[in-house]
Amino acid sequence: MKDKKVGAVLKTESKVIAYVVICLVIIVLGISYALFFEVKGNEKNQIVKAGTLEFTYTNGSQITNASNSICFAPMSNEEALRHSECEYKISIRNAGTLPGNYSINLNSVNVENPIALNKLKIVLKKEGQVVAGYPKEGTTTSLVTNDKIEAGSVINYSIQVYVDKSLAEALDDEKNISLKINGDAVVNSEEINPTDKFLLTNYINELAKTDKINLIYDETKDENLRYVGGSPNNYIDIGDRDSNGNPILWRIVGIMNNVISFDNEEKQESLVKIIRANNIGKLCYDVSDSNVNNGWGVNEWGDADLMKLLNPKEVYNNEELTVNNSLYWNKQKGNCYTSLNNVYTPCDFTSSGLSKEAKNKIVKVRWNTGTDPKSDDNSITTANFFYEAERSNYDGKQLCASNKGEWCNDEVPRTTIWDGYIGLIYPSDYGFAVSTNLRNTCLKKSLYTYDTDNCSKENWLYSDIHHYYFISPTALPDIARNVLVVRVEGRIGGSDTKALQLVFPSAYLKSSTRILPNPNSNLEYGSKENPFVIQ
Repeated sequence: MKDKKVGAVLKTESKVIAYVVICLVIIVLGISYALFFEVKGNEKNQIVKAGTLEFTYTNGSQITNASNSICFAPMSNEEALRHSECEYKISIRNAGTLPGNYSINLNSVNVENPIALNKLKIVLKKEGQVVAGYPKEGTTTSLVTNDKIEAGSVINYSIQVYVDKSLAEALDDEKNISLKINGDAVVNSEEINPTDKFLLTNYINELAKTDKINLIYDETKDENLRYVGGSPNNYIDIGDRDSNGNPILWRIVGIMNNVISFDNEEKQESLVKIIRANNIGKLCYDVSDSNVNNGWGVNEWGDADLMKLLNPKEVYNNEELTVNNSLYWNKQKGNCYTSLNNVYTPCDFTSSGLSKEAKNKIVKVRWNTGTDPKSDDNSITTANFFYEAERSNYDGKQLCASNKGEWCNDEVPRTTIWDGYIGLIYPSDYGFAVSTNLRNTCLKKSLYTYDTDNCSKENWLYSDIHHYYFISPTALPDIARNVLVVRVEGRIGGSDTKALQLVFPSAYLKSSTRILPNPNSNLEYGSKENPFVIQ
């Protein structure tokens, strides 16, 4: 292996690693600081090929004098990010014929003087926009970004280093201090094989070429591919297990396009959406103190008690809770809210909660929590209408607040997007799941009348056991404590958030998810008896 320097390459069968050693020296003289950015090595380009995938790493650091150093005065964060003087540039070019994944990491950072440990700022920019920062969330060990690059594309990055303006206050009267900072910038890349038939998205797309009964593209602007009908073979084993080690199956809603994901960085992807095959019990969406909406709860998913039950603490700002405190996510038992005025009782998810294996397959995404502003007009509230309404800026309190309704005195901020791991399906998901032979009829109908013309009977997302919750609120003129549900008779309707309704958790799988070959050729892959199995 070559020494660590600009352009040094370590080659393996599937991964290429390029090391760029960063050596920074900060000279402190009074309150005027100079930052020196030294790049070791003279090689400027390295081309690495893997099959027909070809990456070129280009070191294009900006140099201001012959000593290979650049100077940067201390500034505030806002001021520094407007300048490019202290940027070390890296361009990634894919000159091959296949797309690829890559990551850029700054690790092993070592600051010799602890005074400046939290004053040093390093940011990674992609095409001029910040995508990662150092230190991150209180840590001082890494700066990471991951992304995909298409064949023939060039993506430009830069590492920007500067000193926080407040360093002067930390140093007080010390006039001459030298600070040394060292770290490795590492670029990793690996080939994506678009012909990998066991990549889950590829597998489903290939099925759709011949199966025109169970897999249909919806009629939305995103052209999502959905499983439809009364009983499609869309069962999947994602590694979830009960206390006896038996699989807890989920079902594939479909491949959803243009989903914003947060797997190390924000990006837009096509992801497989899933829903748990069996409910996890009857639970409240939200409840409240008696002086808030008369104790009946608030229809804001981003603050809902049910959301906090299903997701890790990081999603709700590490709030310390004693009820609904991530019990499903952590496969634990504790207390759950069961009635208005914050009444709770014991609950147990040690057998039905998420296993570690399942959580590793699920990606954090942006969910849409807008709603229908015309809930009283059944002539237009079709599946496609709801798809747009869910992505609108209309929330579940605006109408009540403007009318000064009696049941919306809460002070909970309303949002129409939410970033998290476990949510609930949308009303549009339910509407678009109707069978192929009924689509001409049912997709023209209001979801509030889906209990007619067999629209619910030939729909695998229908449950005749009990009402179950959607993620979406309702917009009513006098209350802000109602959310939408699938009613037992098959149409959608409203429900108080404090009501005990069935809950079917929903999630998105990581784009890299692969499945095993069919383990039982005598049974159709994806059936309940022979579910898709994640590798």
